[in-house]
Amino acid sequence: MKQAEKKHFRVPHQLIIMLIIAGLATLATYLVPAGAYDTVEINGRNAIDASSFHYIDQTPVSLWKAFLALPGGFSKQVSIIAMITMIAGSIGVINETKCIDASIGKLVSRYKDNLYIIVPLLLGVFAILGTMGINTPIIAFVPIALILGYNLGGDALVGVALVLLGEICGQAGGAFCTSSTAVAQGLVGLEIFSGWQLRIAATVVLWAVGSLFLIRYVRRIRKDPTKSYLYGAEGLTVGETNTEELEFTTRRKCALAAFLAGFVVIVYGATHGWSTADEIPAVFMLTAVACGLISGFTPDQIAKEFVKGAKTMTGAALVVAFATGINTILSSGNIIHTIVHAMASLFEGGSVYVSAIGMYISNLLINFVLCSSSSQATTVIPIFSGVGDVLHMTQQSVVQTFNFGDAFTNLLTPVSSVLMGCIGYAGVTLDKWIRFAWKIIGIFILIGAAFVLLGVAIHYGPF
Repeated sequence: MKQAEKKHFRVPHQLIIMLIIAGLATLATYLVPAGAYDTVEINGRNAIDASSFHYIDQTPVSLWKAFLALPGGFSKQVSIIAMITMIAGSIGVINETKCIDASIGKLVSRYKDNLYIIVPLLLGVFAILGTMGINTPIIAFVPIALILGYNLGGDALVGVALVLLGEICGQAGGAFCTSSTAVAQGLVGLEIFSGWQLRIAATVVLWAVGSLFLIRYVRRIRKDPTKSYLYGAEGLTVGETNTEELEFTTRRKCALAAFLAGFVVIVYGATHGWSTADEIPAVFMLTAVACGLISGFTPDQIAKEFVKGAKTMTGAALVVAFATGINTILSSGNIIHTIVHAMASLFEGGSVYVSAIGMYISNLLINFVLCSSSSQATTVIPIFSGVGDVLHMTQQSVVQTFNFGDAFTNLLTPVSSVLMGCIGYAGVTLDKWIRFAWKIIGIFILIGAAFVLLGVAIHYGPF
């Protein structure tokens, strides 16, 4: 008799995992009491009254409404889905010109033995974008980052990590982040972007540690490709790796110049409030057409490559929509404020250091279900601000505690449309990403805790 084959556990498809989470969220609307805070106007913004929490009638979400919430995520995130689809099509055209690949070949050839230069440089670009509060538009840079990751000798995880870890390094410090720092400081009456010095220091430390983590991983899989967490994985978005053999022709140089010019315009637009639904994708499309024509492509060829690139976004669009649907279920069940209230009650009355860490941990946990920086700020800051006053903790420390909590778990929660959009484009499953990233996320969380305690110790103020 043949020995029965040993069955190995297979992690379900990403969408199945999200359906399970949606089911648990739906169940929670029946089990967790519904609650709400009253809203008040603070410095022209609507925020919650920290002392007004009260339970309300249960509003459980039916199974049918839960299912409706998932496809409903498409309509709520139509701007994001349109953005990533149009940009993916544009990147498809640009990639086919091989202008980026050929230039990266030269760059990698020059610095391939010095990862300590090239990795911090690349990660630093995305950290700067994160510092300025560019979160959702960061998805647009994943196709380019994948090429960078592969050509460094890494895998798709390296490309995704350049974008996500870099963006989080900047967002966690939040020195000039309009969606988190500016909103939180406005709610507590601080001058916008005051106290930036400590926030920049936090970003620099996170960036340095993140760079070392990526360098170590790239070196490991350069030596032994089987050490990659994606070794043997299927469904990956594969980048071009043999770029050193590509000739950097005059056409490719001109196409690269057109791409870089477009990139500068895109970064300018992303930092000046341009619409992610139309303006930023429009610049990408114009850049793609320019690169294609410079490279000698016919209009038909440009159109075909655009459609081919856009098709790669189907999976990412689905996970963005499903992540939004989960948020809709929690909001419809009116249990988010109950969760916030329960967490805030855990550390009231403790020492200032313990309470600061308690606020930090609470924000990390709240961020699993409330990923929007501005929404989280208006929900938790009024509560934590009052606790800070009671404990003689500066409001600047309260804001920074929120900033750290608002950032790091974005790298873990499937409710984050940015995380799911990035790994979805790369074809990386959530479990593979977590296996790769959990150590650096843990280190980031510890660094955040150290800066929280430092802020309390130095009476971090609006200097």
